[in-house]
Amino acid sequence: MTIEAFLDREEISRAAKRRGVFRLQVFGSAVRGGFSERSDIDFLVDFLPNREDPFEDYVGLRKDLEEITRRDVDLVVERAVRNPFFKESVLESAEDVYVADI
Repeated sequence: MTIEAFLDREEISRAAKRRGVFRLQVFGSAVRGGFSERSDIDFLVDFLPNREDPFEDYVGLRKDLEEITRRDVDLVVERAVRNPFFKESVLESAEDVYVADI
């Protein structure tokens, strides 16, 4: 099973723009292999600064991604990752799904 079947990039781009996303990446089993019909999808997000309601952006984006992919979504905010080993592991495998045109 391939992750591409679940990534409607046009829909994801619309949601990302609406939610103030600077960069959205997919990581984990979706890119490493081992992705199955029961797998969730791991996303790493970096939001644009100075958003009016960052919590609403986060919750809304997670909901949007779950609706678009029809999967459970783990949404990790890059700036919130404190463990350097975890961050390095994520960034090594992460693949861009959306990057804002600035």
